[in-house]
Amino acid sequence: MSTEDFQDPETSKGWQLMRAQALVAGHGRVTAEFFDVGHSRVLPWPRRPEAARLIDALADPDRTFDAVVIGSSERAFHSSQFAAMAPLFEHH
Repeated sequence: MSTEDFQDPETSKGWQLMRAQALVAGHGRVTAEFFDVGHSRVLPWPRRPEAARLIDALADPDRTFDAVVIGSSERAFHSSQFAAMAPLFEHH
């Protein structure tokens, strides 16, 4: 997630992907990317296009991933959003 007003989206995506890859190194690999550009983190996940796509993908039993890695949690969640999303992640 990156807002164009504050950081170059490609740079932001690059370092967030690098952090995610470093986290999974030796355990797995990144198989899908969901990266919203130009949407504030104050928006609920279902109102951000890529976050909504991730939510839809979670429900798909044939999805290409079995874990969600967040490259920058401070960019992904605002206020109580993590508390709202965690049960959904756990369910799927």
